[in-house]
Amino acid sequence: MAEPSEPMHIFVYGLLTFPEIVTAITGHHFDMIPAVLPGYRRFGLSQSPLETAVPVLLEQCGYRQSGQLLLDVDAASVAKLDFFEDLDSGHYVKTRVRVEANGQWFEAFCYSAGPALAPYATGDWQPELVSAAAKADLINRLIPQMLVAITDPAS
Repeated sequence: MAEPSEPMHIFVYGLLTFPEIVTAITGHHFDMIPAVLPGYRRFGLSQSPLETAVPVLLEQCGYRQSGQLLLDVDAASVAKLDFFEDLDSGHYVKTRVRVEANGQWFEAFCYSAGPALAPYATGDWQPELVSAAAKADLINRLIPQMLVAITDPAS
């Protein structure tokens, strides 16, 4: 999918709803506003190898998924978020969507479950189940490792 060079909005519903995680990945703080994505539902993963279940988003008629809208995300930050969401593996796909926020409609992208993850989606995922220790591990260990892989693919 060709990326626009101008800033874009991204609807987030899982780990990226935590501003400190977005900042750790991108190095920037982005404004976020509460938003709703009609026709989608958030699930957890039944086969997650992590202690904290991984959230995934699937199309589902009749549902309205609450989340946050990251506003005006620059292209370099989008590339880092794409890498974090593992787009190349097929685990997640970037989908163009329309979300409602503050009584207005916004064009945005979201990261929804790709063919590799969709069959394992089950139950619900709640952000309050993410422990402080899991967030700290993500911010202090996993994200820095990911950022090294972006800048030095041979590592």
